[in-house]
Amino acid sequence: MEPKEYPKPEIPPKEYWEDDKWADENYMELVKEYPNMWVTVVNKRVVRAGHNPREIVNKTESETGRKEFPIIFVEKGVHVYKNKSKD
Repeated sequence: MEPKEYPKPEIPPKEYWEDDKWADENYMELVKEYPNMWVTVVNKRVVRAGHNPREIVNKTESETGRKEFPIIFVEKGVHVYKNKSKD
């Protein structure tokens, strides 16, 4: 059986990486302002923040017209998640 060929993912634009770098450099400020929330970053600023990532992504896309931007979970502290899978 031959391995399936998958298309290579597109490389995000330069603006994506600039926004990602800005978020990384300003992470401590984001933690203070948006603890345990999802944020979207466009043009080196937080456009949306909330607990529902799909909602903030949709609103960011419609407000900015951009399809590619960093979506970051701003974690404050340590979180432990229970595995709900059935063995």
